Amino acid sequence: MKNWNTIGQFSKKVGMSSKALRLYEKLQLIKSHARGENGYRYYHDDQIELAMRLNEFKNLGFTLAEIKSLLHVDKQLSRQLIAESMQKRLILISQQVEKLSSQKIQIKKILTSLNKKTEPLQAEQRRVIMSLFGKVFIAVTGCDGHEKTAENIQAHFKNAGQKISIHTWHENFIIPEAKPFILIIKEVDLKSEKIKHLKPDVIVITKLGEHSKATQKNYLNLFSHIGPHVNTIINADDRSSVELAGESLIKKGRIFYFSKNKALIPQIKNIGGVVSDGEELEIYGFNLQPGPIQLSFKKIMTFDEEVAWLSSLASVMTVGFDKNHLNG
Repeated sequence: MKNWNTIGQFSKKVGMSSKALRLYEKLQLIKSHARGENGYRYYHDDQIELAMRLNEFKNLGFTLAEIKSLLHVDKQLSRQLIAESMQKRLILISQQVEKLSSQKIQIKKILTSLNKKTEPLQAEQRRVIMSLFGKVFIAVTGCDGHEKTAENIQAHFKNAGQKISIHTWHENFIIPEAKPFILIIKEVDLKSEKIKHLKPDVIVITKLGEHSKATQKNYLNLFSHIGPHVNTIINADDRSSVELAGESLIKKGRIFYFSKNKALIPQIKNIGGVVSDGEELEIYGFNLQPGPIQLSFKKIMTFDEEVAWLSSLASVMTVGFDKNHLNG
């Protein structure tokens, strides 16, 4: 049988004992296949990578129970994926510390101005207060998914009794005087010099396109004149987006993440955002409450539909809505 190995042959190829293989099989970490009347265990060459991954985790000091739990979350999990996940978590935690400090200073200034009563609020302070009552300018950008994300956000506002318009940016676009409104900005248009003067209150980045310094520069164009009250919604499953979130301009405000990877719940729980497993989702930090809010999917969604829904939920985290306003 081509590409099939007895337990002895397979153990030599992967550098572990037959006893270890039998134990892994008992714990359902790897599965052998019986062939022929003799009932001998056979392993296919396709299982070599999995067996070597198990061995590596064991050498890293993980218990067999821990290995089983890790692989239950992600069957393709490897040392590299673990390292990438930990790097993401380090970035998110660092951002949380910095942004909370910035917001604390901002809120203290607003309270001082309010308590004095005789002094008018500064423009930035007015923007902060208005954003808490849903009077926001939401910019939706990224390489795809703009329209669906914007429509979902519009539905959340409609459920809250607010009418919110959707616009598409162009060179001669005139910003509406009244909020709230949504502006769709295609990634290719972010390089325009006019973009830096938009001053949105919520910025939703569905997913970055080509990863390059030029692309990052174009995105930062949108953040040129924002204040520390701004919410930025980041796709935690898109590595380029997470790297972009590390930029100092973006870290001035609050960052919420959305993800389809439930392994990221610990960090999203601490930082704020939305995480889904395709059937149920949890929202952390809604109205700055620890949460979680749990919602169930009312229909089966495609991958792109789910991303659009998750990003829209994260975009209305702090606009004063009741959880019942969230469009399911």
